[in-house]
Amino acid sequence: MDEKSSAPPRLSVAALSGFIAAAYRAVGIAPAAAARAAQLMAASDLSGADGHGVFRLPQYIRRIKAGGLNIAPEIRVIRRSKATALVDGDNGLGSLVVARAVEEAIALARDNGVGWVGVRRGNHAGAAAVYAAMPLEHDMIGLYFAVGNANHLPPSCRPGAASTCCSRPTRLRLRCRRSKSRR
Repeated sequence: MDEKSSAPPRLSVAALSGFIAAAYRAVGIAPAAAARAAQLMAASDLSGADGHGVFRLPQYIRRIKAGGLNIAPEIRVIRRSKATALVDGDNGLGSLVVARAVEEAIALARDNGVGWVGVRRGNHAGAAAVYAAMPLEHDMIGLYFAVGNANHLPPSCRPGAASTCCSRPTRLRLRCRRSKSRR
């Protein structure tokens, strides 16, 4: 930063996404999957959740290099009922796994009025807001719930406590106003 400018350097979304995609391709992720994961990661930053976007890229790359993530997962629906499904992420990038789950939830909701989809064998996906907003493009409401793990315990938990014992319930509050004709 030069002395004339006090503003931090800025980067376009396209440049950020390109950088992220290049990093993913460099560790063996297929170009289409790398581009989609990069778009979702950049969207986390754009949502204001800076700790869930590009900030996490070095951590993901280290994990891939260590063999902790599947770079070519078979993300698939393994169980489906009329309005529910279960997606197996095959230990792939969490963003791709959760995006697939949202796509399935949208399809189920389109056909049945509601769609609930669970995920197994996924990984950290970034900002929840990115995925909860996806159904909006289809005139639907999206809800996102995630389970915590030992890395995400609330400060009030005792050392050594199971994460399920310390999880805080997610709350949803909708405010409705009665129309004047119904008062």
